[in-house]
Amino acid sequence: MSKQRVDCIFVDNMNQKENGLELTKHIRHEENNSLRKLPIILCTAFTGFQSITSARDAGVTEILAKPVSPDQIMEKMENALFNKRDFVEIEAYSGPDRRRRTIDYSGEEDRRNSHILPPKINEQGD
Repeated sequence: MSKQRVDCIFVDNMNQKENGLELTKHIRHEENNSLRKLPIILCTAFTGFQSITSARDAGVTEILAKPVSPDQIMEKMENALFNKRDFVEIEAYSGPDRRRRTIDYSGEEDRRNSHILPPKINEQGD
C-alpha cells in the first residue's frame, strides 16, 4: 500500500489470529498520514452487537454484512469515499468519528458529563 495509491481498503474478519480487524488497527497506527486515514470497509458474517462494536473500535469506516450484493458494495463505498466523517486521533482510538448522527446535545438532554451509565446491550441487541 505504501508503493501504490489506494483509495479504499476492503478487509475480511475471519476467525483467525491475523484478521481484518488486526490489519485495520495496524493501518490506523501507521506513521504515513495518507495510509492511516484510508477508508476501510469490513466484510463480515459476524453482525452481532459485540462484533460490530469491535469493528467500530478498531477504526473500520463501514461494515458490509455477508452475503453482499453489488448495491450494498456501492452504498458502502459511496459512504466511505464521499460522505466522510471527521477523522479522530487520540491515544485510545484512531479512525473515523464513531458518531454517525449529528445531534445537538446541549441543554437538559446533555448526558456527556453524566455519571449514569447507558444500559448494557447483549450480543443479540436486546
